[in-house]
Amino acid sequence: MNDDDESEFARLIPGVKRLQNDRINIYPRRGPKKSPPRARIRDIDQHANFPAESTPAHDTQFNSGLQKKLQRKIKQGVIRPETSIDLHGYRQIEALEALETFITAALQRRLRMVLVIHGQGYRSQSDAVLKPLVQRWLANQSQVLAWCPAQARDGAAGASYVYLRPN
Repeated sequence: MNDDDESEFARLIPGVKRLQNDRINIYPRRGPKKSPPRARIRDIDQHANFPAESTPAHDTQFNSGLQKKLQRKIKQGVIRPETSIDLHGYRQIEALEALETFITAALQRRLRMVLVIHGQGYRSQSDAVLKPLVQRWLANQSQVLAWCPAQARDGAAGASYVYLRPN
């Protein structure tokens, strides 16, 4: 196409721009969805005050796409955690903020297995507070593929192995 043809075409169809290249990337790189951290934490915090019967927490959750062999390795602690966070002594909001920062950092470092130590709730006046809160938060994260109670050497029921989606 010469310059006269282009200018005539541009005059006939206004608003159309010439493509710099005619290739289409059918595999765009997708990053984690960005949303304000405060909004997600507030949403979870509102549900944190419900009684345990109305919002059941599950000790184990695996994404349906995970192979059985990988699930078994996670449960048995064969895949060792690459880093960990201890949430003992945190208040609910502080714990969620720290957990969100921790998971975000782990994803940026491309870690797959992390250990979250949340405690069993023996010191609470009622039932455990952080453990079900952490599990509900993990259930709402698209980058978390699985979690389950840790082995005794890593904290047993007071800690969870968390398996993250690769970026």
